[in-house]
Amino acid sequence: KNLGYDPKADPFEQYHDAVAQAQAQNKLVLIIAGGDWCRWCYALNKFVTRNEDVEAALNDTFVVMKVYVGDENYNEFFFSQLPEARGAPYFWIVSPDRNVLSAQSTGAFEKGKSGYDKREFLEFIDHWKKQRRPS
Repeated sequence: KNLGYDPKADPFEQYHDAVAQAQAQNKLVLIIAGGDWCRWCYALNKFVTRNEDVEAALNDTFVVMKVYVGDENYNEFFFSQLPEARGAPYFWIVSPDRNVLSAQSTGAFEKGKSGYDKREFLEFIDHWKKQRRPS
């Protein structure tokens, strides 16, 4: 199953497009580092797509941008511009004016061996929704 992490994509182009969309829609950019090799990336994808309220809240608050990291392409130059990731999936939250507001692993939301805690995840989204500039 394709999770949307494309090793051939240009992350700088993706970033430029995501920032432009965030500016136009008064959203934040959520950069996610991961790949099809990553078990927790599958878990995250499954969790978001199976919980419509989570998916809606995520897309209402963020322009989600997935950047491949792994054997096929480490995208070192792109990731060197961001605070260092520890593991995958890894989140960076970026304002529409390109300030990195947060860098964090998804460990805080993990529950059990392969799931995510819905309440924790929704609280995370809600926290960032409140940080956006009022439109």
